[in-house]
Amino acid sequence: MKPRKMYIDVDGVLVVWDETHSCIELARGFGRLMRFCLLHEIEPYWLSLWDPEYLEGLGRLIWGLCDTMARPTVLAAERGGKARAIDYESDFVWIEDGLHPEDEAHLRERGALDRFFATDGCDPDALLKFMEFTTQRLGLPEIRDWHADFDPPVGPGDKPI
Repeated sequence: MKPRKMYIDVDGVLVVWDETHSCIELARGFGRLMRFCLLHEIEPYWLSLWDPEYLEGLGRLIWGLCDTMARPTVLAAERGGKARAIDYESDFVWIEDGLHPEDEAHLRERGALDRFFATDGCDPDALLKFMEFTTQRLGLPEIRDWHADFDPPVGPGDKPI
C-alpha cells in the first residue's frame, strides 16, 4: 500500500480571514482534520512559502502536548513550485486557496490534477468539505468512532475536560 499524504497550504486554508469580525483566525475544523489524519494514517504536510521556523513555532502553539491529532511536517516550497515538493509515488491530496499556473501544469503533466482541492479562505466549512474530498479520493472508510483509542483527561466529577 502506498503511503497516504496530505499537503495543506497555510495562508487561506489553515489561517483564514473572518469577514464577519475582520480578523485572521485558525480555520474551523482544523483539529478535526488532524484527528482525521491520525485515524486514517495520513501524513500531513504544511506545503507553504512561509518561513519553516515560523511554521514550526505555530505548530508548537497549536499542539502543545496533544497526542490525539496528527502533526504536520513543515515542507517549504519555492514560489511557483509547490507542486514540485509533492511525493507523486504516494496516495496524496492537496488543499490550496489558489493554484499557481506552474503548479497546475505540473499536476496536469503527472495526471494528478484530480488530487487538488481548491478552497475559499472565507468558507467556514472548507476543511470539512476537504475531509469529504479526501475520503473519496483516497477511498477511506467512514470514521464511526472519532475517539478510538483515546481516553480524554478527566476533571472533577469524572467529566471529560
